Amino acid sequence: MQLSICITTRNRPQELNACLEALWNSTVQPCSVIVSDDSSDPERQQQTEQVVKRYPSTRYITGPRTGVCGNRNNAVNAVTEGDLVAFVDDDICVEPDFIARALEQYAQLPSQERDCTILTGISRDLDGQALLPGKLSFRGYFYPTDAPESVVIHAAVFPRTFFDQEQWDENIFFGYEDAELCLRALKRGYRILSVPELQVRNICFLKGTLASPSIGNLTDYEIYIEAARLYVGIKRYKHLFPNVSKLLLFISVYFVHLTLYLLKRRSLNGLPEIIKRSRIERLWQRSQWLRAT
Repeated sequence: MQLSICITTRNRPQELNACLEALWNSTVQPCSVIVSDDSSDPERQQQTEQVVKRYPSTRYITGPRTGVCGNRNNAVNAVTEGDLVAFVDDDICVEPDFIARALEQYAQLPSQERDCTILTGISRDLDGQALLPGKLSFRGYFYPTDAPESVVIHAAVFPRTFFDQEQWDENIFFGYEDAELCLRALKRGYRILSVPELQVRNICFLKGTLASPSIGNLTDYEIYIEAARLYVGIKRYKHLFPNVSKLLLFISVYFVHLTLYLLKRRSLNGLPEIIKRSRIERLWQRSQWLRAT
């Protein structure tokens, strides 16, 4: 089996270089790498393309600039090689044995399970703090478990054929997109296997382009996360695993807790923007949610 890598990047050529260097220094190299560039500045685009040219078998394509999900779809739809695919952001450095361990794990699976198994490992920041696979609580928060229902996206490996069936939900600009995708995978009968030996390093945790204050004391990162939690929670109980009682209860609990949280942060004026960025109105537009399921 062979593994292709999809890298999404935006305005960070230096971090991308570190990402690619770690990737091509792997004990087993990927069969191909796609870099989808969402950079907004033409000079940064040119710098990013020059970085990519340093690495053979690495292809540069321009991104759609519609958010991380659109950028990942752009990358994965350009993949033409390999049985497996992994998604790596520009601030992630894979450990040298990441690809080798992933291929070894798939080789150990019965052949009939390889096309319906997703692997997930662990991501560590520079302080050694680990991001572990888990599942979503009723309120839409992650908690760790030995039987994960969601992946650590930068340390995950998917059968490539899965993306012939599903795409990233582009209604989500950022946040919870991996959990939402995994809910659809589970609905299709895929299983998620935790492999702690699959490890990557996050070299810029919470230092990205969304970390600046935006509204009140809230950063764009926090606004998008809350917006995505609302969108995914409604989609979860309205379309993926329909349950009217859970849907109504989730909406009620979400807004009560969010209001209290915003009051504590002295940022209640951020509520309309969270609702706006959640794009939840699209969940009531049949043509929109059919494309996202």
